[in-house]
Amino acid sequence: MKVVINNINVSIERDQNLELKKEIIKRGIKEENIERIEYSKRSIDSRKKTEIKFVYNIEVTLKKDVDLSTLTNVNLAKEIIEDTLIGKTGVERVAVIGAGPAGLFAALRLCELGIKPIIYERGEKVDDRDKTIDEFIKFSMLNPNSNIQFGEGGAGTYSDGKLNTRVKSGYMNKVFLELVENGAQEQILWDYKPHVGTDVLKVVVKNLREKIIKMGGEFHFNTLIKDIVILDGVVKGLKIQNLKSQILIEETELFDHVVLGIGHSSRDTYRMLHSKGVFMENKPFAIGARIEHPRVDIDTMQYGKMASHPNLEAATYSLTYNNREEERGVFSFCMCPGGVIVNAASQEGGSLVNGMSYSTRDGRFSNSALVVGVKANEFGDELFSGMEYQDRLEKMTYDEVGNYGALYQNTLDFLKDKKTNRKIESSYEMELKSHDLNSLFPKVIADNMKKAMGYWEKTQRNFISEHANLIGPETRTSAPVKITRNELGESINTKGLYPIGEGAGYAGGIISAAIDGFKIIDLAFATAK
Repeated sequence: MKVVINNINVSIERDQNLELKKEIIKRGIKEENIERIEYSKRSIDSRKKTEIKFVYNIEVTLKKDVDLSTLTNVNLAKEIIEDTLIGKTGVERVAVIGAGPAGLFAALRLCELGIKPIIYERGEKVDDRDKTIDEFIKFSMLNPNSNIQFGEGGAGTYSDGKLNTRVKSGYMNKVFLELVENGAQEQILWDYKPHVGTDVLKVVVKNLREKIIKMGGEFHFNTLIKDIVILDGVVKGLKIQNLKSQILIEETELFDHVVLGIGHSSRDTYRMLHSKGVFMENKPFAIGARIEHPRVDIDTMQYGKMASHPNLEAATYSLTYNNREEERGVFSFCMCPGGVIVNAASQEGGSLVNGMSYSTRDGRFSNSALVVGVKANEFGDELFSGMEYQDRLEKMTYDEVGNYGALYQNTLDFLKDKKTNRKIESSYEMELKSHDLNSLFPKVIADNMKKAMGYWEKTQRNFISEHANLIGPETRTSAPVKITRNELGESINTKGLYPIGEGAGYAGGIISAAIDGFKIIDLAFATAK
């Protein structure tokens, strides 16, 4: 018998396991009847800085059944029963483009349905990708096909590995269990804000690849999709290019089904799809910069005098500001506690930043994107107007620095329209150049960032200070276009094409992308047994 007990508050100063057991016994369960205690959720209540608490939801497996009416605030655990699905008949050759979270989990689901996918990824395997990125950081020589954006694991591999999402889905549990099975920490199954870290994610994606291969999947890295063969609105195949060949050879592979998990930075692929008549539309996105603090400042902002307590990890935050007059949001995004800022360029002659952290989150600095919402068509009425504006900002940055560096400005100076006339300490390893970001961003972006920062300066201790710096630009928060699909996950005007994940405009992070990959495969290729 398994029961659930929710909302157990335990001071961070106490022995967590001992206090949980005391609470279980207090509810009426005898100690000798406890077989196993499992966390189903843990969060932090830091509203009162002198009494920070962990808040637990737990599941308790009992050796013998009990009468629930004799217990206090204890409920029976729900049993999850999943439908048994098999692949639809007649489905044979399926291509998956992209080996990010959406593509990997779509490929895994195809294998589970008995369909053996062929996966194409323009970037390298994660170990080779690691070396390429290290060389880029040291020598500023960009590989436009294998970098922070492209390669095994997608852009999420070089992030904090955050797994929190606002998406509600029956696939959530399956995604988390797969991650743990393939090397992620068990803690992600119950932590309120689960994260894996770049170092662990690299292991997870390699293990996922090996699992898919053992189940019949086939991977082709360093392989670019140059063209999609469409006849009378129906997918017929792909024209692919091997990027490692001394002589670049293009081949055409025949497919009736193409799962498109290209990622939000695949600008060349967006243009190719548009040229072939695949229906796409503009969507909102966001632009801004990274804000970086000494980690101790953020820890103190969130935990007060308890900031250095050994039971507490590096602190996270999530800030929002709503400009009601413009109906525009300003928000923190992809917060990396104890992390680093990295260059996320994927096109020659353009520079931008992103955030990343490791599983320990023990770096000197903490950073987050600080971005302003951009409405669809705000920078022009053409399909790629938003994408082209991102591109212009990135090129302006590259030209200003003179290489793949970044621009910086202290937060106090930004609020005063004043260039920062001193060097700063930062986790960013490439060149940094002082610049008034008010002159880089359009007025609507700079003004809204100022309004939000002015508000947070009053409400969040340490957030705006001489130690807090903006480093930018951050332009690739999400895809600026959507590859529109129908209720079965298929392109609305191209039969056999299934857009998934962030690049298609239907996800916003590792978990939501993985869920989308699972969901669309089931809609398109599964049937009940």
